[in-house]
Amino acid sequence: MPISRNSRLNSRNSLNSLATTGGLLLALGATLALGACAPTAATSTGPEQPVLAKDSNGTAIVIPAKAPQRIVSLTPVDSEILGALHEQAQVVAVDYYTDYPAEMAAKPKITDVNSTPNIEQIIALKPDLVLSYGHETNSSVSHADTQLMAAHITVYDLPALNLDGSINEIRLIGQLTHTESAANALASGMRSRIDAVKAKVATEQKPSVYMELYYGNGPTYVFGGGSFGDELISDAGGVNVFHGDTSGAGYPAVNNEAIIAANPQVIILTDGATPAQVAARPGWSDIAAVKSGAIYSIDPNLTQRPGPRIIDGLNDIAKDLHPTLFS
Repeated sequence: MPISRNSRLNSRNSLNSLATTGGLLLALGATLALGACAPTAATSTGPEQPVLAKDSNGTAIVIPAKAPQRIVSLTPVDSEILGALHEQAQVVAVDYYTDYPAEMAAKPKITDVNSTPNIEQIIALKPDLVLSYGHETNSSVSHADTQLMAAHITVYDLPALNLDGSINEIRLIGQLTHTESAANALASGMRSRIDAVKAKVATEQKPSVYMELYYGNGPTYVFGGGSFGDELISDAGGVNVFHGDTSGAGYPAVNNEAIIAANPQVIILTDGATPAQVAARPGWSDIAAVKSGAIYSIDPNLTQRPGPRIIDGLNDIAKDLHPTLFS
């Protein structure tokens, strides 16, 4: 695939379409791995120390002396972050799957349905900052990061490995765009909300949870150990039944038998499936969650995109796991 930059590059529609091409596992495996491309020095200079020293391509991150005025976002997560920091006016193009906020969704799209960037168009836009996910845009198909850097364009690949990584990415984008105050306030608010949820569920019994990433033709993909979804389940007061499976860089492919044998008490769906569809799956009627009706569907954009709205996803999961605490 690629499924997103930690699912950053797409939502349910792209997840389903890309899965049929056989590319899903590749992207899932790449979501948490760091890139190994040769570093390219940034051309701008500034006195401020960045939150991250290097991006996942190995490029040294340098805070520009002047705020970028022509930004290209190649992932929905970066688009949402830029929108939350009120940088819409500075964004000249976004990726195909950017659909929030509305003003960002209306920007010209610079990638196709497979998340492949149009290099010529990006260069023609003369951006002074490109926010990328190199494990997708620097793939064997497009090599976008490398091509853009060769054209002397500043490109930063910003991986968010977990909730803390997401918060740090927001802070870093605030530094890069000279919106530090707004970014720090957003990051602080997210951290406070995470801590509040964790404190509220701290003394509760932890139900076993199956959280689905993709169910369809071929293997089923789930949030396993090492994924940010696994962290969401834990912070929300649950135990991921596939926590011990870290294959696929934390997004393992599993079969029906393994899911039925895990017998989760709660099922969380992030792929657009409905409880009725789950209950009708062969053999699933014996699962504890199906017997009790503890099957919940959550907006994929709140759980598959580790940006500002990921905390809304955390709250939704916590409510599903501990409804009496959040009634």
